[in-house]
Amino acid sequence: MWEQMPEHVKTLCPYCGVGCGLIADTDGPRLLRVRGDPDHPANFGKLCPKGATVAQTVNTPTRLRYAMQRDDLYDDLTVCPPHTAVREAARRLDSIIQQHGPQAVAFYLSGQLTTESQYLANKFAKAYLRTNHVDSNSRLCMASAAQGMKLSLGSDGPPTCYADIELADAHLFVGSNAAHCHPVLFDRVAARVQKGKARCIVVDPRRTATAEIAEMHLAVRPGTDLILMNGLLRLFRDVGKIDKDYIADHTEGWPELNTLLDQYPPEFVARTCGIPYEQLMAAARILIESERLLTYWTMGVNQTVHGTFTSNAIINLHLATGKIGKPGCGPFSLTGQPNAMGGRDVGYMSHSLPGYRSIAEPEHRRQMEQLWGLPAGAIRDEIGYDAVRLFEAMESGEIRAVWIIGSNPAASMPNLPRVRRALESAELVIVQDAYYPTETTSYAHIVLPAALNLEQDGTFCNTERRVTLMQKAVPPPGDAMPDWWWVKQVAAAMGFTAGLRHENAAQIFDEFARTTAGRPNDQSAMHHELLRVKGPQQWPYPAMGRPSERRYTDGKFPTPSGKARLWARDLGPEADATSLEFPLLLTTGRVLNQWHTRTKTGNVDQLNKMDPAPFIQMHPDDARELDLSDGDAVFVRSRRGKCRGTVRLDANASPGVVFVPIHWNELWAPASSPNEATTDDVDPLSKQPGLKCCAVSISAVSANRTEQLPLSLIE
Repeated sequence: MWEQMPEHVKTLCPYCGVGCGLIADTDGPRLLRVRGDPDHPANFGKLCPKGATVAQTVNTPTRLRYAMQRDDLYDDLTVCPPHTAVREAARRLDSIIQQHGPQAVAFYLSGQLTTESQYLANKFAKAYLRTNHVDSNSRLCMASAAQGMKLSLGSDGPPTCYADIELADAHLFVGSNAAHCHPVLFDRVAARVQKGKARCIVVDPRRTATAEIAEMHLAVRPGTDLILMNGLLRLFRDVGKIDKDYIADHTEGWPELNTLLDQYPPEFVARTCGIPYEQLMAAARILIESERLLTYWTMGVNQTVHGTFTSNAIINLHLATGKIGKPGCGPFSLTGQPNAMGGRDVGYMSHSLPGYRSIAEPEHRRQMEQLWGLPAGAIRDEIGYDAVRLFEAMESGEIRAVWIIGSNPAASMPNLPRVRRALESAELVIVQDAYYPTETTSYAHIVLPAALNLEQDGTFCNTERRVTLMQKAVPPPGDAMPDWWWVKQVAAAMGFTAGLRHENAAQIFDEFARTTAGRPNDQSAMHHELLRVKGPQQWPYPAMGRPSERRYTDGKFPTPSGKARLWARDLGPEADATSLEFPLLLTTGRVLNQWHTRTKTGNVDQLNKMDPAPFIQMHPDDARELDLSDGDAVFVRSRRGKCRGTVRLDANASPGVVFVPIHWNELWAPASSPNEATTDDVDPLSKQPGLKCCAVSISAVSANRTEQLPLSLIE
């Protein structure tokens, strides 16, 4: 019997921001397996356990195959034809806009969407519906890093590249467990360190897998990274290891920063951060002696109410020492999601527009109105609501409709009790996802089935600004379609067709690329066919000029003065400080073998065997004081709510700090998410919530206190 030979399709991993290339083997309708692409410059064929098993997330019982709808949340969702769901979404959106105005409608997007879907949804909302209430789950992970780079360097987008890993003498990880969150990138660092070709320092309240390779682990108190970075720069200054010429020629703001550093003597820094003085001095000595330094940071910095300031302080260290724009040097913000960088490029947050433009800038609005063929004044000048404010406004009734695409905010947002109240109160919730059920579909009036990245063409941009074309390997199941297709159908049903005539992802990307011409993230010479033939490319990739793997090599920055800005950043009061009632600090994060809210990885048996269940990591001393033992069921309470879980005693935890992974939520077990307790206080500049640090108490779940348990657990 004749059997079709497998086809090999180049595509991309849908997990973290490393952006590993995949080769998908398919017989046409079926995905047979995936393997690492040996030619992709992000991974050279290597994959982590999640990437290696991604084929098992495509054809699963939880795939959303058909559209569904209901009139209100008391009814059951029922399957309907695609055109029925599209027509109903258009009708209800139009009704709300006619009664309450466009600002009653919001969009909540995702760093897991293709650039093309992010771009078209953003354009539809801001250009045609005329609402700037468009935000994304990047607000929860990358907003502070993006704001920090913009304020310090004039532009979002890391100045570094992966090739710098093999050139650096020292690797400094601040609030980053890259071994679990960016494993393929981390393996390159580990190989250098283990061969004695580079040194490594890890700054983290927990002794993570990343810290296991480090020469120094600084177990700082959560929320004190800014103090540490100021203290390290003070030590560089005091031993004469700043670059005075670079400071004079390429920066501004040094006098103010220099004065601030006087307030950060090493004794104060060590005491405030909760680390031994000798460790601080030894770590500083390693960094000072290293000619080429890479500093990586991610959620441990970003998910605090001082995330922007700390990002500025990290960049200060590189600017003041001239360790930027050179091989093996630079501040390297690691992107959490596979296409959060692409989303930032298209401006899919409430304050931004494509090409790193700002809604607050009249000239930027005018440029986009011209590019989109809109009349003057069509784009509203009011900045939209960030993610936290968006759900607050939904709870109060100011926002009455939300279209959620590729995200699960009923599990991933902080202060989940408030988020659930907001979703329950909305007149219209449209949820567009590839999986069903999710915690968020419980609140949906209309559900639209989305294609996965292996089922469509499109682009992702990774953490080193490298754009990769994902090619369709298999058809999507049932009525599932690319996210941009659903946006286009609803727009057409509402009468918006003139600027949304795109027939495929390639046409959308061409339009997006034109909006970046002359901008800091210039991709104007890129197009799908170029990426198909030449492979992944980094921006800037201008039509007029040369591509560049590193930024700021000439010491020129996209600021009014052409110079970078050194910021004198001091630590303000904690937003959620400990007290007698809440004496411990809760921090959250990922584990190696799960992803976000487990809509994908929860379907993979191998991954569930390696990381099978949530836990509450505690230091033995804290447990002893509370008369708790390993395996005890406990409540973790904050000023907002409580979650529950099982104690895991671990001496690698810092005393006074408890850790709960983010992946398990209501569909796994009631109240299992740490976001039942996390704070939605935000960084005042980036509006990113301080998920990483909130005050809690821990108490045992007593068998004779069943009134405290969720009803489903009692039953």
